[in-house]
Amino acid sequence: MVERIYLDTNVHCRPFDDQNDMRIQAESNAFIEIADAALRDIIVIASSDYVKFRFEKIMDQLKRKDARSFERTLASVNIASNRRVIALAKRFSTECDLNPLDALHVSSACIGKVDWFLTCDDEILQNYRCIEELAAEKGYKLKVRNPVNYLKKKRR
Repeated sequence: MVERIYLDTNVHCRPFDDQNDMRIQAESNAFIEIADAALRDIIVIASSDYVKFRFEKIMDQLKRKDARSFERTLASVNIASNRRVIALAKRFSTECDLNPLDALHVSSACIGKVDWFLTCDDEILQNYRCIEELAAEKGYKLKVRNPVNYLKKKRR
């Protein structure tokens, strides 16, 4: 079975961030490896209306254009906004202390039956247990990881 992976907007943007920072460099390299796996049909990348919305908020035009290009090339699934996504996002926001837009990303991943939600956002990563537990309670098998940690787990 092919894994379905949701890439938070910041993962798509990592190659365009300051590569002098070791963490950013590691996350950029992880993104490239994940992108390669998607292009070779080893994994499926899911996106959402909320990823596209966040791209539009990127002030740097070139970064916005290039990040959108990655998403268009890699994502073979799009999860559209709907009432189920919004209702579940309210639960994630309230119970897991996520900001509303992050909660919409996480709930989109659940509704899209994604296996892995990958993000570079420390606030989301700090709440991974709550997110995974609430997802499981609702019947979803979502795991939340940083892209670097996801790849380390896959290599074992």
